[in-house]
Amino acid sequence: MKTRNKTKSTKKLILKLLIGFIIGISFGFGIGKMVKSNTKRINSIETTLQQNCNCENIESGNSYTGIQFSKSDGISNTKLNFTLMNCDFTSSSEKEAKRLNDILIDKVEDYNTVDFITFHFKSGEKNETVKIKNGTIL
Repeated sequence: MKTRNKTKSTKKLILKLLIGFIIGISFGFGIGKMVKSNTKRINSIETTLQQNCNCENIESGNSYTGIQFSKSDGISNTKLNFTLMNCDFTSSSEKEAKRLNDILIDKVEDYNTVDFITFHFKSGEKNETVKIKNGTIL
């Protein structure tokens, strides 16, 4: 009798471990796919910015994917930060950020999934930050 209960509990344990393993593998592949997609999108945005912006250097900063809450920025799913060094533009930084945002909407696949993007315009005399949430300058 004890051996029957022992084999049943062993089978249940093996089944639980197998199900846990399958769920873990599926979750791991999903996370890997999300990270790869996010990296591809960031590289595409950076390339598009380099092609359409008259800047000395463009760097991608921290990027966040997943639900985030900020008192100043509210709730967002994807946040991207870009630093644009020594840019040459005649309009204001807000107009330049809006122009770049419009270009990114047209040229970058899956750009519409980005909820929040921040452009840091840095030069010798000025440092300006422009935040865009869902296509609207904040």
